[in-house]
Amino acid sequence: MNEGKKLNAQTMAVAAVMIAVVAVLTFAVQIPIPATGGYIHFGDVGVFFTALAFGPIIGLFGGGVGCAIADILSGYASWAPLTLVAHGLQGLVAGYFGKGKGPVGMIIAWAVGAIVLIAGYFLGEWFIYGLGYGGALAEVGPNFVQEAVGGLVGIPLVLAIRRAYPPIERISLGRVWEEG
Repeated sequence: MNEGKKLNAQTMAVAAVMIAVVAVLTFAVQIPIPATGGYIHFGDVGVFFTALAFGPIIGLFGGGVGCAIADILSGYASWAPLTLVAHGLQGLVAGYFGKGKGPVGMIIAWAVGAIVLIAGYFLGEWFIYGLGYGGALAEVGPNFVQEAVGGLVGIPLVLAIRRAYPPIERISLGRVWEEG
């Protein structure tokens, strides 16, 4: 028998639910950032929870697609491509470094994911959206606040759910047996 990774119904269902959760968290409360036309939201709580609880693949889709859907539904459709990439990479990286880790490992994963998100938006705003260095720099502070809240709530949430429901550790793009 050959052990390999496969996308299964459970993984697809968890990814779909987490996309919806991230979209709702991003959409529910939006604080506008006048300098850039963006907004601060609570979606990063969901992105970090998704990545740390379910790993990099579900983190990629939950973060990227969930936040991009919220952008589209909120009238920020022009931001959706950058959001898809920045939040997707944030979820991918945080999940890669943090899935299955303890608090210290999750904090490191959060920090790396936060840096990826902040750098991704900074570069995208500067070069793609033409906000210039000053405009892109104006959003670094609000993005940092958003990432801090995401980690301060997301990490304890993962730890609490692990204690309440230990089988969550087995839910991800898991290993399945294939006949060879």
